[in-house]
Amino acid sequence: MSLISWETAMPTLLTERQRQLAHQVLFFDRPLAYEVAEALQRTTLACAENKVPTGIPQFFCGLYLQFGQELQSHFDGNAVALLERTFPKHRFGEKGLVTEKVLENAASDSDSSFGYSVALSDDLIRLLWAATRLADAVGRRTSLKDVIASITLENSWLEELRRNGVVPARKLHDFKDLLDVAFFVTVHAHGSWPKKMEFDLDGKIHQPFTASLKTPSGGFGAMKTASMKLNGKRIAEISWPDRSEVNVPVELQPKNKVEFGFDGSPFGSMEVTIRGVS
Repeated sequence: MSLISWETAMPTLLTERQRQLAHQVLFFDRPLAYEVAEALQRTTLACAENKVPTGIPQFFCGLYLQFGQELQSHFDGNAVALLERTFPKHRFGEKGLVTEKVLENAASDSDSSFGYSVALSDDLIRLLWAATRLADAVGRRTSLKDVIASITLENSWLEELRRNGVVPARKLHDFKDLLDVAFFVTVHAHGSWPKKMEFDLDGKIHQPFTASLKTPSGGFGAMKTASMKLNGKRIAEISWPDRSEVNVPVELQPKNKVEFGFDGSPFGSMEVTIRGVS
C-alpha cells in the first residue's frame, strides 16, 4: 500500500453547490470569532472594490487590515507592501467594513444599504475549514491563532505567502525533516561514550548530503572542541563559543564509518546529523 502525503496530494476542487454550502456555513452559521469574521468581510469587500479574486494572499491582507501588528508578530516580511500591491483601494477601521458608496451616502444622509458579490477560492475555503476544525476540537469559535496555525498545515499555502514576501516568524517543525535524516547521534564527552560508529545508507534517502555538527545538545554542557571524520576523512570541527555549529556537504557510501574527537568536561555534548533528500 502506498502512502501519499496530504501536503503534496492534488487539492480537491469544489463544485458550485459545495461552494454555496461553504459560503452558507462561513457567513451565516457564524463559526468564526467576531474579529475573524470582520477580517473576512474586509477581505471580500476589498476584493470586490479592487476587482481581484478572493484567495489566501487577499485574506492575509484582510487579516492585516483587521489585526495589524498582532498579525505581524507571527510573520516576517513587508505586509504593508503586500497590502498596497494587492488592494490599492483599502481602508482601516470601520470604513473598511462598508463600501465607498455607503460612506458617500452617510455624508448626505442617504440610504446606507449595500451589497456585493462574494466568491471565495477553494483554497481559502479549505483554509477556513481547517481553522474551524481546530477551533471545534477545543470548543470555541475560530480565532486568529487558529487561522495562523492552519496556514502552516499545507506547504502550498505557505509557498503562496512566501511568493508574496511573507514567511512565518518562527521555525516550524516539519515531519519531512525527520524523513531526510540519514544519520543522527548525540555525543557526550564522558569516557564511556563510543567515539566510532557505523551506519548503512538505504535507498530511501539520496544526495546531496549535508553533515551538521552542533554543541551543546539539549540541556547538557558544550564541547570545548570537537571534530568528526567520515569514512576516514576529517570533515568538520567545532569549538565553543566561537564556532558552535557547522554545516558541510558530504558524500556517503552504502556503508559508512564516523569517528569523533572531542575535548570538554564530562557533561560536554554535541549533536551530529547527516541529511539528504527523501
